Amino acid sequence: MAEFADRGVIVTGGGRGLGRGIAEAFADAGAKVMIGARTMSYAEEAREAIRKRGGRVELCQIDVKKRADCERLVGATVAAFNRVDVVIHCAADIPHGGVGHVTDAALEDGIASTAKAAWWLLEAARPHLSGAPGGGRFIAIGSINGTTTVVPNMTAYGMAKAALDAFVRGAALDVVAENITVNAILPGLVASDRAKAVLGEEGLKTYGATVPVGRAGTPEDIAFGCFFLASPRAGYITGTSIRMDGGSSLAPGSRGRGDILQERLKSQMTQ
Repeated sequence: MAEFADRGVIVTGGGRGLGRGIAEAFADAGAKVMIGARTMSYAEEAREAIRKRGGRVELCQIDVKKRADCERLVGATVAAFNRVDVVIHCAADIPHGGVGHVTDAALEDGIASTAKAAWWLLEAARPHLSGAPGGGRFIAIGSINGTTTVVPNMTAYGMAKAALDAFVRGAALDVVAENITVNAILPGLVASDRAKAVLGEEGLKTYGATVPVGRAGTPEDIAFGCFFLASPRAGYITGTSIRMDGGSSLAPGSRGRGDILQERLKSQMTQ
């Protein structure tokens, strides 16, 4: 992975879960990683783990729901590394729930932390990405929910992720003349901290067994997808969303997968 040596990579939501896995993978590949995170205790743990393996990483405490924080994250990255080559927007603050079960404030948080934050991050990083050797890369972490599938009682989540997917397609044309590509990865079930909180360890294992490939995805799986989109080999790809779901969207109702998730979501909403 020498092609990522010394490249400046921003990862929002990099303190834990999927974002941390992506941050660790790019640091292991030689990139200089800036983790943007709201909860510093998690981010500091991630930084320590990366540094123990010899990686270079810095932290910036932000709330991606605020434009000023997104701009500050880009500024901190330029100050630390003197470059921004790749932005990976993984952070999201999206509630679970369908119509009638999500407050206006929570609904706004979902849109702001996904689509609005992507807008603000790209806008702030644009001058730096346009000058990146080999081309700048903006990668959004979306979801198959709201884009290729629909999950009952997760309407707010799906709506926010669908807005992010629409941003990717439109923004790709906005910046294509500046040597910047904009793409998304749409994960299905990934064994992240949030998935474990919703499903529990046993539920995650049971749900994973229903995925056509026979398991849940891992943060490393998604990081490998980011590697491809961030590489020079993906220079002809922009405005595209790549599904990484183990085949789940090809057989969305198979083998009781929906029943497992619905049972867990309903139990959480009644607690």
